[in-house]
Amino acid sequence: MAIGIEAGIWVLFLIDSIIYNFIVHTPTKWHKRTSHWMHKKFPLNKLVGVMYLGLVLWVGFALYRLGLLGFLGF
Repeated sequence: MAIGIEAGIWVLFLIDSIIYNFIVHTPTKWHKRTSHWMHKKFPLNKLVGVMYLGLVLWVGFALYRLGLLGFLGF
């Protein structure tokens, strides 16, 4: 089955949400800056990370049920 544009965009969002959760849940110095302009728009918060991952998985489940994520092989 060919991968459609919806599946490709979903995979990009899935990768982004996993990276975001990795950044939020690991205590390192390179993401603790408070002067970055992105912190005003997108807070580095564990709850936001879990909600973002949950929403991405929810959309992925809906795309799978529509048959647009058939490349997963389930």
